[in-house]
This record gives sequence, C-alpha cells and structure tokens, in this order.
Amino acid sequence: MSEDIFRIVYKSAAAHPAEVMAGQGHLASLLATARRRNHVAGVSGVLVYTGLGFFQVLEGPRSGVQSIFESILVDRRHHTLAVIEMDVVAERRFAGWAMGFLGTTRELDERLNGVGLGPVGGPESLDQLLRRTLLVLVDSPISLPWLGARAALDDGLGSVLGRRF
Repeated sequence: MSEDIFRIVYKSAAAHPAEVMAGQGHLASLLATARRRNHVAGVSGVLVYTGLGFFQVLEGPRSGVQSIFESILVDRRHHTLAVIEMDVVAERRFAGWAMGFLGTTRELDERLNGVGLGPVGGPESLDQLLRRTLLVLVDSPISLPWLGARAALDDGLGSVLGRRF
C-alpha cells in the first residue's frame, strides 16, 4: 500500500516589503532552496506571494512535509503564521511541482517558475497551477466558516488570485 499523502496549508505575513523580497533575490533564493529540499523529500506544493504575505500548500509523505514545515516555522522571512489545513488527503493537488509559484504579477511567476531554479512542473501551465490553488481553498475538509481561508483572502491572497481570472 502506498504512503498516505499529508497536506499542510498555511498563511503568514512577510517580514520585508515586496521591493526587498523580489528586488534583492529573496524570492528566487527561497524557491530554489524549497525546490531542492522538496524534491529530495518527495514533497510537492505551491507558494503564493501576495506582496504582503505568503500562502503555501505542502503535500507528500508525512515525515517530509513535517520536517519541511518545522524549518518554515523558524524562517525569519515571515511571521504570524497560521495553519489553515493539516490533514491526510486522498491525492496530491500539485503532483509534478516541487514548488510552484504564484506571485504579484504573471511576469514574476514566469520568471520564478523558469529554467535554472530547480525541478518544477513540466506540462502544467500557470493557469492550471492557479486553478489547483483555488481548489485547495474551495475544497478544504475543514468545516465552515473556515476562518483561515477567509483570513488568507483578506490578507491579499484574494486580490492576487482574482487578477488572474
């Protein structure tokens, strides 16, 4: 029998302004490290950066997801972390993406999902990645009113995702 898929979804506030995160290469460095680490651990997911904060989905073997999440908890590039979902799920939503990225603009997404930043999904487009991210918000097994998702949307995620449709 195959190992269960464990998923953690969280949001957090960025510790630095958007100009610092994007302009000084912090996002590119963060993604390169995450993609290498996730690939080794068999973890997939997506990171959404709103300019104000982060929304991330990690999924894979429980031991890999938990180990990675422990390092995220002490990362100084963000604060005020809130777990939205933590559960065993039937299937991966981001298979093939060691760490997909959705940011404040399509150009930033294309640049940071491009060549040279570690293993990323192949045939899936950014629009498909966005749809999968929205499905995580909509299909959460957590009972309504799902305050974590509402707070994630209120913290800028909604405006970032909304611009894509």
